[in-house]
Amino acid sequence: MSFSSNVKDELVSNQIISDCCLKAQAYGLVLFGRTFSPRSISFLSEHISSAQIYADSLLEQTGIKPLVDIDTNKKKKVKIRTAAERIKIFEYFGHSANDLTLRINRANISNDCCFNAFIRGAFISCGTVTSPEKNYHLEFVVPHLKLCMDFINLLDEMNLCPKQIARNGSNIIYFKDSESIEDILTLMGATSSSLELMGIKMQKDMINKVNRKINFEVANLSKTVNASIQQINAINLIDSTIGLNQLPSALKEIAIIRRDNPEISLKELGELLSKPISRSGINHRLKRIVDIADVMEK
Repeated sequence: MSFSSNVKDELVSNQIISDCCLKAQAYGLVLFGRTFSPRSISFLSEHISSAQIYADSLLEQTGIKPLVDIDTNKKKKVKIRTAAERIKIFEYFGHSANDLTLRINRANISNDCCFNAFIRGAFISCGTVTSPEKNYHLEFVVPHLKLCMDFINLLDEMNLCPKQIARNGSNIIYFKDSESIEDILTLMGATSSSLELMGIKMQKDMINKVNRKINFEVANLSKTVNASIQQINAINLIDSTIGLNQLPSALKEIAIIRRDNPEISLKELGELLSKPISRSGINHRLKRIVDIADVMEK
């Protein structure tokens, strides 16, 4: 089962008590189904419980029992058989056969509580959400532009701030940030799925923080090792040419200690001196040794 299927299972199992919300959810289901017009009212999905709630909602709201079938691709198809039944359903939701474009009829979303139910119905019909383990993406696939713009306006009113693109002849309303997806899942009633997304997000954030810390420490370690190699090479060069005795006593002491302790930090080197000095003091002396070696090489 995909994350999207789990979300729809949770939404389908959500018990609605009020009649107004039941109608709003049914309206979202039929309006955003595969087709919704006097010529064709249908729904097609691989998700069995989504097809079932579509059929049950139509029967409950209009008294019309849809035909439920399995197509050649093993998808469950729900359709209204006769023109008279389609007209009855169309008019039940306040639409006219003479309408030039399909728009949202706000009369079917009568109360504030109905907006959530309507969006839930729309998502069950035309929505998908990617597993948060992969990335954050929730979308509604809407075939009609005017309907798409009406839905965007409705979502904007609820401060959900969707984005929109065209893809393969359809209009896609989508969300890419995890916070918006958490909000819309919670709003629709998929609370468990929203909490699962939050948990996965926290886990991913923790892993990213750990990885960043490891990468930072590895980079610092690599930098320290490279600096130590450079310092020891400079010390060996000086020793094999003019000899370490030719260095000032302070530089000679740190050169010998560094060569004998290639793996320790600058702070630890400073503590090994006869007169301990700070990390910056050690760094300054080693830099002078490297500079002397560079001049000798030239």
